Amino acid sequence: MDRRLVKAARAALGWSQSELAERAGVQRLVVVRYENGSQVPHARTMNNIIEALRRGGIDEIYREDGASGIVLNPNFFD
Repeated sequence: MDRRLVKAARAALGWSQSELAERAGVQRLVVVRYENGSQVPHARTMNNIIEALRRGGIDEIYREDGASGIVLNPNFFD
């Protein structure tokens, strides 16, 4: 997931960088560095971040033209 989408997903959920890091089981600095573009996490770390966002109710969407985005999963909040 693109760093801008991670930041948008975190904001949509109302989570701080610290909260995302805690829920993903990573250090806060990993989230900070990824969101500001200074570092790309290892694959396992990135998977942990994405899974934490999914557990929070975020889905990633892909368009036919290759663009991607995030949405709140409506079934998650029923």
